Amino acid sequence: MPATETAAGRRFDLLTLVKRVLRSPFTTLALIGLGILCGMYAPDVAHALSPIANAYLNLLKMVVLPFLISAVIFSITSMVQDPQSVRYLPRIALAVLVVSVLGVALSGTLSLILQPGEISDPQSRIELGQFINSQGAVSTDLQLPLTPPANVEETVGPVSIILGLVPSNVFGSLAKGDAIQVLLFCLLFGLAVGQVPQQSSMSLARVLDAVYRACIILTNWFIWALPFATFILIAQQTATMGPDPLKLMGGFLLVMGLSTLAVMLVAFGIVAMRSRQGYWTTVKAFQPLLMVIITTRSSVAALPWVINLLVERLRFNQVVVELLAPLNVALLRTGAIFLYVSGVIFIAQLYGRTLSLGDLALIGVSSSLLALTTTGMAGLVILSQMSILCGYLKLPFEAAFVLFVAVDAVSDTFMTLSSVCTVTATTAAIAPHTREVPDTHADEVAMEEPTGAEQPA
Repeated sequence: MPATETAAGRRFDLLTLVKRVLRSPFTTLALIGLGILCGMYAPDVAHALSPIANAYLNLLKMVVLPFLISAVIFSITSMVQDPQSVRYLPRIALAVLVVSVLGVALSGTLSLILQPGEISDPQSRIELGQFINSQGAVSTDLQLPLTPPANVEETVGPVSIILGLVPSNVFGSLAKGDAIQVLLFCLLFGLAVGQVPQQSSMSLARVLDAVYRACIILTNWFIWALPFATFILIAQQTATMGPDPLKLMGGFLLVMGLSTLAVMLVAFGIVAMRSRQGYWTTVKAFQPLLMVIITTRSSVAALPWVINLLVERLRFNQVVVELLAPLNVALLRTGAIFLYVSGVIFIAQLYGRTLSLGDLALIGVSSSLLALTTTGMAGLVILSQMSILCGYLKLPFEAAFVLFVAVDAVSDTFMTLSSVCTVTATTAAIAPHTREVPDTHADEVAMEEPTGAEQPA
C-alpha cells in the first residue's frame, strides 16, 4: 500500500508540473517564437504539420454550437423568470457606446501620432510598388466583390443585413455553422421557454445544464494540446506569409498591436478588480483563452472559453455570464473598429491625403456603425468592407487591399484578441460575482437538493 500511494503521489506531482508548464505564459511566448522561427527557416516542416493543427481547430469548433445553444437558452429562460434581469440591458447599450468611442479614439490617436502610412524612404516605396504588382492576379480576383453590379448593392444595406440574420431553417443554420442565426433562434426560444411554467420546463433545463457541463469538460480536455497547436499554426502562418509584407506594413501592424495591447492590459485590470484576484493571477487565468484566440482567430470559437474563465475559474454568476457573453460577442466589435479606423487613415497617409476634422469624425462614426455588421464574417470579408469607408472619402482601395490581405493573419489575430478581451472585461464589469449574490446561490442549491434526493427513491 505505501508503495502504491507513493507511485500515485509521484504521478500526481508530475501531472501538476506538466499542467503548470503548459499553462505558463512563458511557455506560450516560447512556442510562438519557435513557431515564427520554424516558419521562416523550415517552411516545409511547417506546411507538413498544418493538417494536425487544422484537425485540432475542428475539435475546438465542434464544441461551439452545442455550448452556445445550451448556455444561451438556459440563461435566457432563467433571466426571463427573474424580473430583475431587465436592468442589464441598459448596461449593455452603454457598454457598446463607450467601447465604440474609446476604440475610435485609441486607434485614431495612435495612427495620427505614429503615421504608419508615411513612407519617406524611396527604396521602401519601390519595394511597396513591386509587391503590389507581384500580387496583381490576387488583386484582380479580390477586386471583383468590391465593384459589384447595381443589384448587389442592396445586400450591404443595414435592413438587408438585419433580415439576413433571421434563419429560415434553424437546422440548416446548424449544418452551415451560422452562429449568428443560431444565436437569434436561441434568444427567441429561450424567451418562449421562459413563459412556460417551471414545472414543465424543469426537465429541459436539466438537459441543457448537462450539455453545458459536458462541453466544459471537453474544452478542459482539449486544452492539453493547445500549446502545440499554437506552435504549428504560427509556423504555418509565418511560412505562408513571409517577411516582406511584415516589413511593408510594419507601421500599420504596430498601431493594431499597440491598440490591442492597451485593450488587453485594461481588460486584465477590470477582471482582476471585479473578481478580487491579483493582476498576475488574472493574467495566468486568461492564458488558455488567449491561446484559443491565437489559434482559432474566431470570437465565436472563443466564447466557451470566455464563459469557462468567468464562471468556472473566477466565479462570476453563471446565468448572467451565459446571457451577456454571446450578446457582447455580437455587439462589441473592438477589433473591427481598430481595423477600419487605422486602415483608412493608413491608406490616406499612403496616398498623401490630408484628413480634416470632418473626415476624421466621418471615419469614427462610420467605423463604429460598420463594425456592428461584421459579426460572423471572415477576416477577408471584414477587410473588403473597408472599401465603403474609402468610398466616402474618395480614397483608392484596390491596390492597398493587397497589402491588407498579405498581413491578414496578423491583423485578424489582433482584431480577435481585442474583441474577445473587450467582451470578457465588459461581461465581468456587468455580471455580478457569486459573492455579491449569496441569496440567489443558496436558492439554487436548495432547488437542486430535493432533485438529488428524489432520484434514489
